[in-house]
Amino acid sequence: MEATTVKLNLNMDTISSDRKADTEELQKLVGGFLNAFLTNDVALVEQELPDDFLGIVPDGRVINKALEIENVKSVALESLNTDQVKIYWYGDTVAIINFCLSIKLKGQDAVEVRDSHVYMKRDGRWQMIMGHATPILQPWVLSS
Repeated sequence: MEATTVKLNLNMDTISSDRKADTEELQKLVGGFLNAFLTNDVALVEQELPDDFLGIVPDGRVINKALEIENVKSVALESLNTDQVKIYWYGDTVAIINFCLSIKLKGQDAVEVRDSHVYMKRDGRWQMIMGHATPILQPWVLSS
């Protein structure tokens, strides 16, 4: 099966008019970043991630830009699907995009993670400064 293109489906009707241009730009950046994993597009990740990028992967390891590039190089994905996409704004220079991500590695069952990308506007362009993926497990409740 060939990899499909990832689309981030934000309901643009709920976005205020002063945020639409930034929201559309962020939508393209996140979609491009996720598609880079599907197509092993190292050049895009090298170009888009800042040198001070910080990531936390589902097993809890902290990674930097170089390790994220290695992930893009080596991963063998069959598909990625997003759901429950929300964007949170903090002033005019910080946005957090949170979504569920269903990941299907070639030859394996799909797994789901909750993914958050933190973007900062620097020199007029948005850059992902942090990414954090947490596995979605069975619900749990703290007991008293």
